[in-house]
Amino acid sequence: MRGNFHSIAWSAGRTVEGGPAGVVCAVLLPHAPVLVPGVGGGRSGAAKATGRAMAQVAARVMELKPETVVVISPHAPRRPSAFGLWSDARLEGSFAQFNAPQAVVDLPNDQPLAQAIATQAQSRRVTTWPIHHHRLDHGALVPLWFLAEAGWTGPAVLLGLDLPGEGDLAGLGESIAAAAGGRHRRIAIIASGDMSHRLTANAPGGFHPRAHEFDEAFIRLIRAGDFHGLEGIDSELREAAGEDAVDSTLIAAAATGWNATGHEVLSYEGPFGVGYGVAVLYASAAGQKVTEMASTSLDSRDGRMLPGLARRSVEVALRKGSEAAPSASGEYLNLRQGVFVTVRRRNGELRGCVGTPSPVCANVVAETWRNARLAVFQDRRFAPVENEEMADLVFEVSVLHSMEEIASVGELDPRRYGVIVSAEDERRGLLLPDIEGIETGEQQVMLARKKGRIGPDEPVKLQRFQVDHFEELP
Repeated sequence: MRGNFHSIAWSAGRTVEGGPAGVVCAVLLPHAPVLVPGVGGGRSGAAKATGRAMAQVAARVMELKPETVVVISPHAPRRPSAFGLWSDARLEGSFAQFNAPQAVVDLPNDQPLAQAIATQAQSRRVTTWPIHHHRLDHGALVPLWFLAEAGWTGPAVLLGLDLPGEGDLAGLGESIAAAAGGRHRRIAIIASGDMSHRLTANAPGGFHPRAHEFDEAFIRLIRAGDFHGLEGIDSELREAAGEDAVDSTLIAAAATGWNATGHEVLSYEGPFGVGYGVAVLYASAAGQKVTEMASTSLDSRDGRMLPGLARRSVEVALRKGSEAAPSASGEYLNLRQGVFVTVRRRNGELRGCVGTPSPVCANVVAETWRNARLAVFQDRRFAPVENEEMADLVFEVSVLHSMEEIASVGELDPRRYGVIVSAEDERRGLLLPDIEGIETGEQQVMLARKKGRIGPDEPVKLQRFQVDHFEELP
């Protein structure tokens, strides 16, 4: 069912602190427990891009100041021809069944909004049923855990799906939007879903040779903002893929009136045979302004072209071409900042990493062009890259923010900050943030000392920095 939803309440309602009531954003987040560091441990590194993108989206949701978060989970209890609504006062759950009982979520349930959604659904002949005394499923836990890590302590509403192919997904989305407007709530909608579960032989659902086709079609449509197109994906292909992302995404898209303003795919990968996609489906105009004004934002739109530029630089060099770095356009690409280019094989194995803590070129475009070649040809840990390797390589670009001197290791957070450790004779070691296996500031400084050939007891100066990280999609 499509219908005309452009007049519904996502754009209506009174003005509250942070902007007008209604749907302020809708996002797609995967829900594999392995993405939570306390659950995945060392395995989380294989899905590092997904974890980084989820943290990034959670931060953007927080910037928009919603009053309530509405989560649509495909793993909630189901009944035929009815959508479930959690009804207890608290939404509680932990990852104890995944051997991480310390990772918990405990949020208030926005019961008035949940009841308003049920009422609006009834008026549209969409059936709902109350879910009582049920712990949160991982379809809700994983997205809410990332949101809580970003600072969310406010209320949430949790919805479950009916059986596949039965219900009025668009009608439920319309009901959510109308309830938000009627209750004067600013809400953020999280569509929880994983794509194909059958990408590889060791995937949870086994292997299907067409599974990758679903992921490619799904990501292409999200990237184009063609949410109605999701309805047209062949049902046999969806079944072959074993996906659980389409229905929750359609509900979220309908709640925005099929509005694709601000849509963006931040990450896609399938490291465990399951496709994980992270995307913004809709962000209000106010939210777009917040993002665009933050020149240090990790998702600067212009910066997304840098990994492709790094690849192009190397391809030109491999064919002995004379093409120079293109001219920079736009404020972000004209920044003079240090840049690191990291090259990995598609299995995550490092193939080269070289960069400049301080800029040596006119802008980040020229800096990326230069450092991409250094990373593949002059990283002394590896042999120079050959042309036949290029199809198996993924390029990452980290644009460094300004350095900030700190007094102690206690001011470091390895997931957020990189570090430079400098000795008195100018020996120094640099470590980028969010490196697999580095969990503490002490570990970070120890490895940076080792890289700079600085002894463990030598006096040093510590500096921390953040980065804008951009990565090619597989």
